[in-house]
Amino acid sequence: MNVNKSISGVLLGIMLAAADYHVDWKAALLLVAATVCLHLYAVTSKPVNGQVKMRPGVFLALTVLSGLAMLHFSFGTLFMMEPLILMVLGYMIIRAVRHTSFVSRGKGILYVFLLFGILAVYGSYYVCSHSFGSWPLLFPALSIGLLSVAERTDDSQKTLRIVMNVAGFAAMIAYSCLRMFDLWHFLFVLSLPLFFIRKTTGWAVSAFALLSGLGFLVYLV
Repeated sequence: MNVNKSISGVLLGIMLAAADYHVDWKAALLLVAATVCLHLYAVTSKPVNGQVKMRPGVFLALTVLSGLAMLHFSFGTLFMMEPLILMVLGYMIIRAVRHTSFVSRGKGILYVFLLFGILAVYGSYYVCSHSFGSWPLLFPALSIGLLSVAERTDDSQKTLRIVMNVAGFAAMIAYSCLRMFDLWHFLFVLSLPLFFIRKTTGWAVSAFALLSGLGFLVYLV
């Protein structure tokens, strides 16, 4: 599971929140740091040839510390209902990452769709803006989730991969059309060629997320 794809949904959620609200960039950067550390914890906690070569506890500690700091900067305290609920959700995600073999292909498809799509986009948007936004935000979340699932398919599932990619692009097109129509909102289309090169699919999802967010952030420049 490439780290670039792990943070794609988080980056998109942060950029969409920044396009709609004033975002505390300290909280946003700490959210990215927590996501990267969680990915490293997941990778290092999986035994290689029966042995764990690195110390996953270090990355777990960094995940927890950066996550708590993020909640503090976002909400001003850790003792409100929202931060407490997010801490419980974070604990559940850490347990799922530790005990679910989501790195291996063919497993954890629903987990990937929810964590890297729905939870990543909605969660990061909420942490940055303290709002779940309007209902069309569901489309970017679905888009990243579908593209993340497509990235996990192998060559024997080529048709499924194409369907997922098409559905992912369609969801973002729908979101762009539901917003104030502007060609900048379709900047993500520039990432399309990357999806035809199998070796760059992981980077394609990241490029898609970044270009999607930049298409809405351009108005803040």
